[in-house]
Amino acid sequence: MELIERLVRLANELSDDDTTRAHTGGRDTPRGRINYGISVGSIESGAPRKQRSQSRQRQQKYLTNTREEDGELVVTIDLPGVSKDDLGVSFDAETGTVEVREGERPIKRLALDWEAARVTNASYNNYILELRIGRGLPDG
Repeated sequence: MELIERLVRLANELSDDDTTRAHTGGRDTPRGRINYGISVGSIESGAPRKQRSQSRQRQQKYLTNTREEDGELVVTIDLPGVSKDDLGVSFDAETGTVEVREGERPIKRLALDWEAARVTNASYNNYILELRIGRGLPDG
C-alpha cells in the first residue's frame, strides 16, 4: 500500500473520534527514508494552531547531498540567501560533526560515521557549499 494511501486511511480513522490524536512513523524507499507525522483533531477544538517558526522553515530549505567519490565523502549543501561573508563552517574531528552557520546561528549539522575524518577541501560558489572529507591517517 502506498504511503499516501496509508496516511489518508489513518487520517480518516482518526477523524471519526472527537479527541485529538497523533501518529508518527517512517518508511524506507529506494531514494531514502520518509518520516511523517499526523495530528488529527476536531476543527472546533480550540484556538487555531500557530504556523511553524521561521527558523524551522528556514532550516528545511538547505538541501544536502552526500556521496562517496574517489575515496572521499563529498557533501554539498544548497544555502540560498547565505552570503559568503556570513558563512561559517566548523568540523569537530573527535565527534565527526560538521556545523554550518549563518553568522553565529547554526543552520545545519551533519554527523559523519567516518573515523579519523578530515576536511581536505571546501568551496562556496553560487550559494552551494561543497566539502570534501577524507579519512585521516591512523596515529602511530
